[in-house]
Amino acid sequence: METKNLMKLALLSLPMMIAAPANAHKERGIIDTNTQQELVANITLNLDCQAHPEALQRAVSFNYLAQTVKFVVSGECAGPIEIKNSRFEIINDAGRTGSIRVKQDQEHVQQSAVLVRSGSVVLSNINIDVPNDMPAVELKANSVGQLKHITTNAKSASEDSFQQFLVTDNSTAYFESFSGNSVGVYGSSYAEFTKATDQIELKVFDTSSAKSNDKNHFSSVQVAGNGYFLADNQSNINLLMVWSKGAAEINNKSRVGEIMMGGQTHFAAYKESTIAGPYGIWGNVVFELEHSTAYNWKAVDKPYSIIIGNNANVNGKFYPGWSWTGQAK
Repeated sequence: METKNLMKLALLSLPMMIAAPANAHKERGIIDTNTQQELVANITLNLDCQAHPEALQRAVSFNYLAQTVKFVVSGECAGPIEIKNSRFEIINDAGRTGSIRVKQDQEHVQQSAVLVRSGSVVLSNINIDVPNDMPAVELKANSVGQLKHITTNAKSASEDSFQQFLVTDNSTAYFESFSGNSVGVYGSSYAEFTKATDQIELKVFDTSSAKSNDKNHFSSVQVAGNGYFLADNQSNINLLMVWSKGAAEINNKSRVGEIMMGGQTHFAAYKESTIAGPYGIWGNVVFELEHSTAYNWKAVDKPYSIIIGNNANVNGKFYPGWSWTGQAK
C-alpha cells in the first residue's frame, strides 16, 4: 500500500512542483538521500519547458522515490544540466518539440551542456544548442550514458581539435543514430557504437577502448596511449591513426582507407576485411592480415617491425599460409 501511495505522489504535475517551495516539492514524492522509504521501480514526468524553461534543471536536482525517472520534455529547456548520483531518462515528446539550450551570453560554471557525474542517463531524440567551445554531453566519474539520435551545433571557435561528446574517467557510453559528430574517449573509459552512426570523428586515448558493432562509418579514428579500437561487422573507416602503444583491429568484412601508424603500435585485419591504403608507417609496428585484403601496398624496410599475413591477398596476389611479410627485399 505504501508503494502505491508513493507512486501517486511522484506523478504529480511538474508545474505544481515548480511553483511550490523546495520543501513542499520533496514532500510530494521527492526525498533526501538519507530518507529510509521504499522505492518504486520507475516514474514518468512530463516537463513543459515552453511554459517553464528551468523545468528540466529543477527536475534533475531532486532525489526521487523511484529507481529510474523518465522525463518527457517539450519546448526549449534551459541548460546546462547536471546529473549527479542519479538515474534518469530524458526523451523528446511525440511531436519532437523538446530541446536543451545554453545561451551564448549566459554565465555558467559547468563546461558542458549535459554533465553526468557518477550517474546514469538515457538521452533520446534531443537537440542540444550550445555556445562555441562547449561540448554537448560529458560523462565522467564512472557514469553510464545511452545516447540515441542527439544532434548539436557544438563546435570550436578556432581550428583546434574539439569533441562534442566526451566519455571520461572510467565512464561508458553507447551511441546510436549519430551523424557527423566528434567523440572523445579518455581515462580508462569505453564507448560502443551500436548502429546507424555515420561520419564520426573518434579519439580513443589513455587506456580507453571503443568498438563499432555494425555498418557504422567513421571519417577518422585516432587511437593512442594504450587505447584500443575494434571495427566489427562491416564497419568503415576513412582514416585510421594509431600512435603511442595504441592498437586497432578490423573484423568481419570491415574496411579501412588510409592507415598511419607509429611508436610500438599494432594493427590487424581479420575475416575478409579490406585495407585500401595509402600506408604511413613509422617506428616499430605490428601489421597483420588474416584472411584479408590490402591494396596499394608498397614494401617497407622496417627490420624491427612485424608485417605478416596468413592467406592474405595483397595488390591482387594471394599469399597462402604465412607467406606474406610485406618487407622490402
